[in-house]
Formats: sequence, structure tokens, C-alpha cells
Amino acid sequence: MKIPLLVIPLIAGWALSAHAEPGQAPAPQQAVEFSEALAVLSSVAACDGTPPPERFDRAAVAAHCKALDAIFEDYEERWAKPARPFFRELVPNDAPRTVVYPFGGADLLTALAVMPDLVEITSISLEAGGDPRAILRTPVAELMKHLATHRRFMAKLVKFNHSRTLDLALLKGTPLPSQMIFALVGLHVHGFTPVGLRAVRLEPDGSIHYYTEADLRVADAQAEGLKGSAKNRRLNDLFAGYELRFRRSDDPGAPVQTYRHFQANLANDELAEDPRILKHLATKGPLSAITKAASYLLWWGNFETIRALLMDKVVWMIADSTGLNPMHLPPERWEQTVYGSFSGTFLKSSAEGIAALMTLYGDQPKRPLPFDYFGYPDNRRKGHLIVTRRR
Repeated sequence: MKIPLLVIPLIAGWALSAHAEPGQAPAPQQAVEFSEALAVLSSVAACDGTPPPERFDRAAVAAHCKALDAIFEDYEERWAKPARPFFRELVPNDAPRTVVYPFGGADLLTALAVMPDLVEITSISLEAGGDPRAILRTPVAELMKHLATHRRFMAKLVKFNHSRTLDLALLKGTPLPSQMIFALVGLHVHGFTPVGLRAVRLEPDGSIHYYTEADLRVADAQAEGLKGSAKNRRLNDLFAGYELRFRRSDDPGAPVQTYRHFQANLANDELAEDPRILKHLATKGPLSAITKAASYLLWWGNFETIRALLMDKVVWMIADSTGLNPMHLPPERWEQTVYGSFSGTFLKSSAEGIAALMTLYGDQPKRPLPFDYFGYPDNRRKGHLIVTRRR
């Protein structure tokens, strides 16, 4: 399988633009578009098929892309081919095309397999988006070393269908914007073209602030004097949120779709101290949701705030066992449909939550999964999937 070839214009520097893509709210006049960085990230790191800029060793980039192709050939055959038709049948036509993915990192790979026609998706996790400019200034030899680290991570991700926080922390020490790279790979694998990239953060009222040249200068000043991984981590945190706009590759007239990622700790105490993400999500209408490999956090009392928001806003959700648990869902208001098998949790978790899921699975007919895992397996390494829908 070849990752689809995409064409992105290479524009020197950052373009300042007030232009809005079709269906998009206009950004402020001074919003920075990371056009050159996006083109290079897409070409060199995510292997969209466009030639890399001259400063790059094309043989080295080709070797990286060949290795990346091999990883996603396996993904395509083993997971994506059976998953796409399954989700086409599974996702109802009336499910909202505005999606939230808590604890999700930059997992467009899964999100676009589930709902390729989404209009807008917001992911929230502890991981920062990263500084997109780094790919323009990192020496080529060093860059290829870091890309090899990212490939190893992606190979694990597509094999096990979930990632480890430890691995993500290691990637944060590299100069590359890991979360953006993962998102771009997800776009390319599923046949989408990126059309714009902006850095964002949330204001106290939950509205979106788009980075300006002045914000870039402030960020660079805060990282001044730092070196190596300390500088990389600082800049990655300063560029924690981003907005990536994209459309289908095979249709230049296709509507623009929007992906935003925000870094936030979703535990109760942290949300009480910094409620910006709650205020942001509260402005949206009905939502669909995706959750997987989320360490069963939604089961616990110290994540009750985000659970309550999901139960208030979400009308359709797809998850592994780490999603909304039946012990919290009044059956007169919610219905859940299960696939695969479940006999216990992959990680240590609540006995009450396990019992509730065991009962749910025991009360329904067995429905097979056409692929191995959606997030965590159960304690017997069997795949499972749960669809939750408001009645």
C-alpha cells in the first residue's frame, strides 16, 4: 500500500492571512499560517509523496518513507480494510459530525476510520502539539534520527492499537512536533490533504486564540537559553494546541474539515483550576465521541467532571472498555451495544465497573469484531468495542 500522493504548495515563511476556508470561521487578521512548516512536515515526516526541499537528503527521506510505508501496509491489511466497511455500517446517519476525543492525542488514524465525514473533531490529552517550525531548522542528520524514533512509536501504535504514556514522554524531548506528525500520517493514510495549520490556545472564556507573530516572539523568548531536550520540551509545551484543516485528496471541491488538539489534564481538580476546555466544549452542540486506551479514567470519581460533560453533550459514542461505563448510565436514558468479547480489564480497574461490563456482555448476543483491537484488549487479549447511544 502506498500512502496517497498529495500536493501542497510550498510557501516561504509563515503567511499571515485572514482568509477562511469554506465552512470555516475567519481567524484574526494577524493569525499565523504555518504553510511552509506544514508542507515540509507532510512531505518529509509524514511521506505524502511530494518531493522534499533541496536541503534534505532525498535518499534518506526515501528510506524513511519506505519504512513508514511498510508499517502502514500492515495496518491497511490487518486493520483498516476490515474496519472501514464495519464503521460505515455501524455509525448512524444521525450521529453528530462534531466529535470530541478525550484522552485521544492526535489519533486521526482511528477517528477518520470511524467517521471520515466528520466536520470538526477536538482531541484532548496531556500531550502537546509541538512547535511546527522545528522541522525547518533541525539539521538533516539529526532529523532523520528523530524520525526513526517516531517510526518505532507508530509501528507499536498500529500493532497494539494503543500507546504508552512513557513513549509519548520520550517523543516530547525531540524537536519534532510528534502529535502533528501523527495527525498528518492519519490524514494521508485515509486519503486526506492538509490545507492549513495554525497554533491555538484557549482564552479564559473558552474561545480560541490564534497565535500571531507577537505570540511566536514571546514563545521564543521563553525558550531562550535552553538547550537540547529541555528546549524542545519547553517549545513543545508553548505550542501545545493547534488547528489542522484538511479535505479529501480525490476531490479539490470537497468541504474543509477541522481538527483541533488541546493539551489539558481532565482530572476534577485540574479542571476546577483551569476550566477553559470545559467552557470551550460547552459552546458546541450535540457531540459524537471516541475514546480508547484511556486507562479507565472515565470510571473513576476523580474524573467525574469530564464524565458529566460527556453525558450532557454526547448523543453517540464509540469506545473500548475505557469509555462510559454502564454503572454510570441510567438504562432508561442510554443504550449500549457490545462487540467482541470482554472478560476483564487490561489494566487494574474498578471491580464495580468490571462487573457492570460483564453483565452488559452477558445480556447481549455475541457480535464479532472484524479486526483485532479497538484500543485495549481485555484481560485475555481479546478485542472488544462498545457503542453508547442516548435514547
